[in-house]
Amino acid sequence: MEAYPTRYDRNNPLLMSAEILLGSLEAAEELGVSVEPSLALAQIDASQLRHPDQFIPLHSVVGFLNDMAERSGCDHFGFLVALKQPPSQFARVGQLVKFAATLGEAIDDAIRFSLLNSQFSRWELENDGRYVTMIRRTRVAYDEPMIQLQALALTVVYKAMMGLVGGDIELQQVSFAHAAHAHQRRMEAYFSCPVLFNQPYNALVFSCRALELPIASGDEKVYRLIKAQLENLSKGLNYGDDLATRVIHHIKQAMGSRYCSLEFIGQTMGIHPRTLQRQLAQEGVTFKQLLNQVRQGLAEEYLVNSSISVAELSSFLGYRNPSAFSRAFKRASGLSPEHWKLSRS
Repeated sequence: MEAYPTRYDRNNPLLMSAEILLGSLEAAEELGVSVEPSLALAQIDASQLRHPDQFIPLHSVVGFLNDMAERSGCDHFGFLVALKQPPSQFARVGQLVKFAATLGEAIDDAIRFSLLNSQFSRWELENDGRYVTMIRRTRVAYDEPMIQLQALALTVVYKAMMGLVGGDIELQQVSFAHAAHAHQRRMEAYFSCPVLFNQPYNALVFSCRALELPIASGDEKVYRLIKAQLENLSKGLNYGDDLATRVIHHIKQAMGSRYCSLEFIGQTMGIHPRTLQRQLAQEGVTFKQLLNQVRQGLAEEYLVNSSISVAELSSFLGYRNPSAFSRAFKRASGLSPEHWKLSRS
């Protein structure tokens, strides 16, 4: 039995992005139940189910999922939430794996740069030469049932992997540490493989050959650029860095995701958004100016060093559409992205 270094402390909770609960409203609608009582019990703001922009304590996420499962009589509620969940945006690391050459490279990078890790969980890869076992482990001991969260997490990761390679992964089995439930056949139909319960760990098992599956969106130049930037970001901040430098660091980490906002970055830094704005003003800048600065710098770097399209780059930088990106780029440089690139060639 694995020894945990610590037990979960509600007074010093581990945090999860509210994005993990996307799909809950749709799952509840299918089951014909209201989410309101479970939200109230878990002390989660209802807005986070549609527009997640906060971190939520782990025990609130677990409490919400468990209460929904109990109230709806749906013992696979977490699995159902994952099925309803839209494709997730995992900021810079998600962009990195999208441009990787193969699934194996993407998984290695996701683990290395913490896409498949969190304050509460981590993923490990075991390869026996024939099969790969991706195991989800927990970092702390937690006393309440984790059945719904584990099912949700495994399903979301499987969906992300399938999205990368166009649905070509054939699982050998899915393992859960908890007891079987009444909807095992539905899960087996979705995963197209046996789903086993009462196993030593929660895991996805597939052939080693899947690691060599190509990613259609792979681009070596873009991949190398993002990886170099992530390696630099992973070094962290230096003691004595000013506030603007620290905010820029967080903007770069969150770029291209819904996390790249004043509110979310303020929460990440433990500073109220209004206080953060006021403190930045004392340094002579605003959050928007820093965001635009980072966007423009990254845009120029990618236009010079890769063949990424304007449409892809606009999404990469978190713009609503290519036109918004082109207007912003022209305001900053005096030229459209296309003409700016030509002027540098």
